[in-house]
Amino acid sequence: MARHGRVARTPVSSRDPALLTTVLPEPRSTTRGSGREAAHRDELARLAERLLREPTARNLWRQQLSLTRIFDWLEGFPADTWQDRWLLSGSDGLGSGWGPQGLSAGTRSRFTAGLGTLIVLRAIRPSYAWVFGSRLLGVYDAYRRHNQPALFAELTERAGGQRCDEHATEALNVLTRMSIVTGKDLLAFDLEDLTDYARARRDNGRTVTALPFAYDILHAVGGLKDSPPTLREAQARGQLTPAELIDRHPIANRAVRDVLVHYIAERSAVLDYGSLVNHAQMLADLFWGDLQRHHPAISSFNLPDEVAQAWKQRVRVLPDGRPRRTAHAVFLAVRSFYLDLSQWAMEDPARWATWAAPCPISEADIRGYIKETRHRQARMQQRTRTLVPVLPQLVRAAEARLQHATLLLQAVRSTKPGEEFTVEGSRYRRTGRNGSHWRPTALFLAPVDEPGPRFDAECEENNAFWTWASIEVLRRTGARIEELLELTHLSLRQY
Repeated sequence: MARHGRVARTPVSSRDPALLTTVLPEPRSTTRGSGREAAHRDELARLAERLLREPTARNLWRQQLSLTRIFDWLEGFPADTWQDRWLLSGSDGLGSGWGPQGLSAGTRSRFTAGLGTLIVLRAIRPSYAWVFGSRLLGVYDAYRRHNQPALFAELTERAGGQRCDEHATEALNVLTRMSIVTGKDLLAFDLEDLTDYARARRDNGRTVTALPFAYDILHAVGGLKDSPPTLREAQARGQLTPAELIDRHPIANRAVRDVLVHYIAERSAVLDYGSLVNHAQMLADLFWGDLQRHHPAISSFNLPDEVAQAWKQRVRVLPDGRPRRTAHAVFLAVRSFYLDLSQWAMEDPARWATWAAPCPISEADIRGYIKETRHRQARMQQRTRTLVPVLPQLVRAAEARLQHATLLLQAVRSTKPGEEFTVEGSRYRRTGRNGSHWRPTALFLAPVDEPGPRFDAECEENNAFWTWASIEVLRRTGARIEELLELTHLSLRQY
């Protein structure tokens, strides 16, 4: 049916009941075996010898002892592969508490070293939960050296070469963890693998800040074929259809749901997308969703007076008991909905007349809208007046942190591992061993005067610089945070 010469729109969404009868696809396999899960222990021991950087007699003996301990323990579980034995042990869900209990520190260290060797050889694939809860010292580096080393080297170069950057390091660790857990090659990853990783990371209460960077460098070396160049573009769904906007809030009555979908579709021609989203949420959730929760059998927009009054009282209060500051906006959206239905019923009675009903929102209900708008503007201005005097303190703190981090970095670069130095009255010790094999690029410090965790001086200086730079850009340009995140070299070159 057409109105004003237009074809009536009848959009559907993935939640439409008519689409739920289709055959679901087969579940996707998220892991892939390497073929070494069923290898004999002697074969794995021979392969493990290649992992040693210095295959001295003592190192070979220590590695053999570690593998013997882990092999003997795993062979106590009845299974055909090392992976199945690992799962039968129940250790996969224990994190750092895995393995036999009551071990001495030395024996536990040998078990851990043996398990790390099996992970590098891809004979065992632990779960994300286990990987996130365990300290795998040196395992990630060894895994990258002996599994697709050329590709990992290219990823390292893309991530920033040899400079210390915590996001670059964590991005490489993200891809390493994904390869360890799934058993897939790097170029075989797809968007769903990254989504599974992010879900597992959040389930363990951890952040996924380095995942977009990991996506970028993997895409740059030829991975994630036929995918957008950034994770943000890959995950962006674009604008939802009117049906999808309404179906985010389940409506029991199909006829009412269809009316709301058609109404939002009509309004989409004159509203921007942000306003349309808010409009759909207010009508489908705060209005009709609330009514059907308190009156499950309701099926008409013609509301009895007591029902309408009770709803208006509920919408004025948030679930936590605080007053809803946007109640007038909800009343205006509902009033517009009823008045539009009445007007459209006269223009197209066959389509809309059935749903036209007296509006439950009177002029008295929306009389305070202008006053509430002024109060909201006053609160925003007051918040600005409250924070402006604190801005100089924020600037000074950022500058002081950058200066301190710069001095630390300069001092640690001229200090050998194990030595102490003083910066601005505080003593620090560069951690590590002073020998022929110490890494000059590992600039880790530990405070001496006060107990505290060690930190990377180069990463600290990098973070301090970008914190200072972000504050300066925001306060000197007046840009919003969204605009700051989109700045590129081309945005600054004209200046």
